[in-house]
Amino acid sequence: MRQPFLLLALTAGTCLMGQGVRINGGAQVGVAAPTGDFATKETWQGDYLGANGGFGLHFGGHLDLNFNAHHQLRLHGTVHGFASLEQDIYSSNGYYDGTLQNGFGVAQAGGDYVYNLVSPSKGLYFLAGLNLNKVTLTAKYSDFEDLDISQSGRVGLRIGAGYTFNRVFSLEGQINSISVEANGRDGFGYNDISWVSVSAVFRFGRR
Repeated sequence: MRQPFLLLALTAGTCLMGQGVRINGGAQVGVAAPTGDFATKETWQGDYLGANGGFGLHFGGHLDLNFNAHHQLRLHGTVHGFASLEQDIYSSNGYYDGTLQNGFGVAQAGGDYVYNLVSPSKGLYFLAGLNLNKVTLTAKYSDFEDLDISQSGRVGLRIGAGYTFNRVFSLEGQINSISVEANGRDGFGYNDISWVSVSAVFRFGRR
């Protein structure tokens, strides 16, 4: 996933430098909370399948292509991690089977269209974008062997808004959703993984 993203970024940057497009890089880091089925879905026995009651962290890098004061394309690569609260599990006959904790990893690469109300260096902005994701689940059992599940090439989307305080720093909120397979050997038991997040966004090389 990283190689196509880097190739796209390098190609786009090379083509646009000669057209007066300002290019700068940056990094993002933040926290997240699961929503929807990702937070609440249960098995018929009452065991949570997602990141119930837990939280997430993320970090990554991005490349901004600034076409003018208002319009921007952001190419990004971001890694997300979620850990659920530990839960007690029981067999079908009611016997205690120890504990279970779900951990999720999302490796994400994509692009966002960003609209700045004032300029890239100051004020409110909005974004919408598409991405490709590799989603992994590690279910850690206290009394059984861990279970690993992985799905690659999953399509996701996100929308959000932020405020840029200066040419270096912004605060940003997002709603994220990734389509996943519910069934099968590597199924998650639900159709999408969704979460809300807050990020601190840092930019370098911006004039």
